[in-house]
Amino acid sequence: MMKPGVILINVSRGALIDTTALIDALKSGQVGGVALDVYEEEEGVFFEDLSGQILHDDELARLLTFPNVLITSHQAFLTQEALAEIARVTVANTQATATRSPLLPGTSLT
Repeated sequence: MMKPGVILINVSRGALIDTTALIDALKSGQVGGVALDVYEEEEGVFFEDLSGQILHDDELARLLTFPNVLITSHQAFLTQEALAEIARVTVANTQATATRSPLLPGTSLT
């Protein structure tokens, strides 16, 4: 059980958060604030200027109305270490594909 007024921070995976429950927890005060760098339905929302369009995601629109909610556009990965690891895995899997070797564990081509 979380203490009332807890601050929730998620920079991992959007699907870890039940957005409907989060909205209810914000409204009741159970959650005192939220910082999200990921959102389950973020694809197509954050990396384009949609300021002249209607936001069709009602849950995201509701989250954005709270003064104690901060949502960023999936920037937590933007570190030297994370980018170096992305490059390392990409090169290794490219080489593995070229030589018909197995991909690195935990990766796949989709």
